[in-house]
Amino acid sequence: VRVHSNSLKTTRISNTACIFSKDKLQIEDPVFIGHHAVIDATYGLSIGEGCQIGFFTGIFTHSSHVAIRLYGRKYVTTTDKKHYLTSSVDIGKYSFIGAHSTILPGTKIGKGCIVSAYSLVSGEFPDFSIISGQPAKVIGDTRKMDARYLKESPELQESYRAWAGDLPEVHENKF
Repeated sequence: VRVHSNSLKTTRISNTACIFSKDKLQIEDPVFIGHHAVIDATYGLSIGEGCQIGFFTGIFTHSSHVAIRLYGRKYVTTTDKKHYLTSSVDIGKYSFIGAHSTILPGTKIGKGCIVSAYSLVSGEFPDFSIISGQPAKVIGDTRKMDARYLKESPELQESYRAWAGDLPEVHENKF
């Protein structure tokens, strides 16, 4: 595992998590990876500082879901397959990936995002997105939610500003 700091002193990875191609995994400290997560870094995976990956989550950098049908029986004997999808995945710092979610090859999740449990995530999502569904889409902005909590606990504003930048504005609606 390649790290952006000298060590992963406060990172916790479950002993039941399965990580493929650890040499292609870039992970910052601290990170939490929950029980029974499948982490595929075969084609490059970056997990930013402060991320939490939920139980039974799959993060994939390759997929045979097209090629297997096209090749049929020849799939297992063909070495250079067409339509075998490969692409890196990036998860921005302080993002939360809910339990049972699936992150597909080529996905880019910005910083400060929340992915709802059981979501099927593919594509690019901006910073502070609340991402949900099958297929997943942006349903909100975490800054609206964070603003309420920061108003209730102003002592946390400096910590928030350190990674997020400016403080969010308070909004009436939940997301």
